[in-house]
Amino acid sequence: MNQHWEFKSVADSGSSGGGSGSGGGSTGTAEIPSDLMDNCNQWKITYPSGVEDKTLCGEYNNEYFFVNDNRDGIVFKAPIRSNNGSTPNSDYIRSELRERTTTGSSDIYWTTSGTHVVYVKQAITHLPIVKPHLVATQIHGNKSDGIDDAMVLRLENKHLFLSFNGGVLRSDLTIKTNYNLGTKHEVIFEVINGKHYVYYSEDGKLEAAYKAGNASSYLVKDGSNTYVMNRNYDQSYFKIGNYTQSNAEKEGSQTGNANNYGEVVVYDFWVEHK
Repeated sequence: MNQHWEFKSVADSGSSGGGSGSGGGSTGTAEIPSDLMDNCNQWKITYPSGVEDKTLCGEYNNEYFFVNDNRDGIVFKAPIRSNNGSTPNSDYIRSELRERTTTGSSDIYWTTSGTHVVYVKQAITHLPIVKPHLVATQIHGNKSDGIDDAMVLRLENKHLFLSFNGGVLRSDLTIKTNYNLGTKHEVIFEVINGKHYVYYSEDGKLEAAYKAGNASSYLVKDGSNTYVMNRNYDQSYFKIGNYTQSNAEKEGSQTGNANNYGEVVVYDFWVEHK
């Protein structure tokens, strides 16, 4: 793939944590999500209602997609309600971005040939009550080839791990067993000619180290392998935000509870293809 482009948010303020209810004063200047997006045309979003929106630029906020109290992060919130909707291939709800071309004229698809990178600085801040599972950051592939959710970062209670199409492509790989909600972390998914690499950090230094070419200490390893999967496929794209792994059926009597939702705060992100 000869195309080379990057998407990045505005400069990160360096503040810690912070979901929709965080306090501690203002450390940023954003008022709406597009203030934290360098190119708001390059992404579309799907809401917990099942509605897809391609118009993320301008004066835009709603209950699912808004700026946090510290004004330095985008909140992706998915309340569990009886009138939730989902995408055609899922029973679960999301407030999640899907990458498009830089002009926003169409969805983008790529193959695992070449180099493809997504970087996200984020914090998972809330989980559903009955089924406390959530996905934040994904690579999608060709569903007809059995790829679909090729690689995702998933949290179940306090267990943070990588999942590969629900264990179909390979077994899950643990990152940590004691993730605390609100912990800000950086993650990089990097695909180089079919080899999938993952970097993870909570010290705030991953992006700089990666750009300097010395991020090897942050690699998530699979035994002696520095890559976590070696597989080629097409129809690929990145997703960023909150894919809550529950719904009204799973949550039962807790459906509609104001405290029953999944939430991720994203502070910074970019993608690169070359």
